[in-house]
Amino acid sequence: MAALARIKKILPWWAKIAAKMVLARLPVGGRTWQSLGLFSPGEMDDTEYAIGVFDRHYRAAGSPGPGFSFLELGPGDSLASAVIGRAYGAAGGWLVDAGAYAARDMDLYRSLAARLGRSHVDADLSAVSGALDSADMLERLSMRYLETGLAGLREVPDASCDMILSQAVLEHVPREEFAATLAEIYRILKPGGFSTHQVDFRDHLGGGLNNLRFSERLWEASWFARRSGFYTNRLRILEMTEMMQGAGFDVQVAYSSRWEKSPISRLKLASAFRHLSDANIITWEGFLILRRL
Repeated sequence: MAALARIKKILPWWAKIAAKMVLARLPVGGRTWQSLGLFSPGEMDDTEYAIGVFDRHYRAAGSPGPGFSFLELGPGDSLASAVIGRAYGAAGGWLVDAGAYAARDMDLYRSLAARLGRSHVDADLSAVSGALDSADMLERLSMRYLETGLAGLREVPDASCDMILSQAVLEHVPREEFAATLAEIYRILKPGGFSTHQVDFRDHLGGGLNNLRFSERLWEASWFARRSGFYTNRLRILEMTEMMQGAGFDVQVAYSSRWEKSPISRLKLASAFRHLSDANIITWEGFLILRRL
């Protein structure tokens, strides 16, 4: 794994695109690629990381009281938030993803529950320790795991969640589904509730902006980025926040991270991106807090 990480780090962005396009077309299942450290859908199988992520979003959402309900958009490689949510007082909720990426190993969740039991001594985590398997655990936690993306969001009842969170997920929502996804988040959130999102605006190839080199026609083609595991919707922070406001949310950028200067010359950008403001270009990360009024 360490050798693979080193190789991935030194490969130029164009070589990563070529490699991913080839690997994505091999007759190998997604779980195999995950086990090899390729096409990883997140880091939520890391106990401390998962707790830290949930805690940050929970606090940004105003620390809902006991019995709150929540939804995580894009839980990725783990069902950890279902367990962590119970430790923080959640009565239940939903995990919604675009595929069945989450690990089902109960040892992972029992270890997480044991860790949480030391820091949340009053939490009842017997739903985890007594579960027969991950499906039984989710049922005991009153959590549903939906694996059909936007269609899954549409199964969640109106005004049913006190908080909605996502960690490095919104940038992967297909561009043509982004407005509809915001509309569903607004519908699902209770009035006064919060939806918090950590967004990575980099290219997910080498931490730059090489995804902005491509025309929309090529980038959005079904055979290119989407099929090959390096797709992002390429929305920049100002466009994304404007869409959120248009969906009816009060939007706060809690913090953002910026490069000192653009990692790519404007002349190398596709024509659709050359007009962007400097702030739009150099902002590579943002933590966005949405409130349904």
